[in-house]
Amino acid sequence: MTDGLLYNPAMPNELGRRWDSQAEHMTALGKELSAASTAGLPAAARGAAGTFLSAWVEIALEAKVASEVYADELRSTGRSYENLDAEIARRMDALKSDPR
Repeated sequence: MTDGLLYNPAMPNELGRRWDSQAEHMTALGKELSAASTAGLPAAARGAAGTFLSAWVEIALEAKVASEVYADELRSTGRSYENLDAEIARRMDALKSDPR
């Protein structure tokens, strides 16, 4: 029994896909918000509504970029773990075949 962290080698790619999906959703949201019209609002409310929509477009863009970064970092971390595991396995095999 260990109290350590268990590593699932499939999770970085799975989580990367989920963050990619989040980035796609944020891209779509940004487009929808950018296309939203304030024409149906009273003239006095249009400026505030436009500012509100612009702020949310910016938030969606920031969330998209953050999601892409998270996805890339997860995949990179997964590759690092895979490479480390492969190197350890290679070294262990080399030790087993060492005639000393």
